[in-house]
Amino acid sequence: MSDLKQTVRSLHEELGKAEQLGPDDRALLESALADIRRALESTPAAAPGSGHGDALEGAAVRLEAGHPGLAGAVRAVIDALAKAGI
Repeated sequence: MSDLKQTVRSLHEELGKAEQLGPDDRALLESALADIRRALESTPAAAPGSGHGDALEGAAVRLEAGHPGLAGAVRAVIDALAKAGI
């Protein structure tokens, strides 16, 4: 889980650097990050479902051209969630 927590921190840092991120994408990523943080603080059964994984993947695709670092951080979170069985 510590790898996942570090990956989430990295995504949060990238999100903070993304000055020209659209409000819809920013809201989606912040919501997903909040859900992931809550899941990490509670039990694995409370982990975010695949709906967030799909939403995060969609956000990564949209962000790829304008924010490649942020898109990469999103994909790293998706991979970490999958490895953690979430």
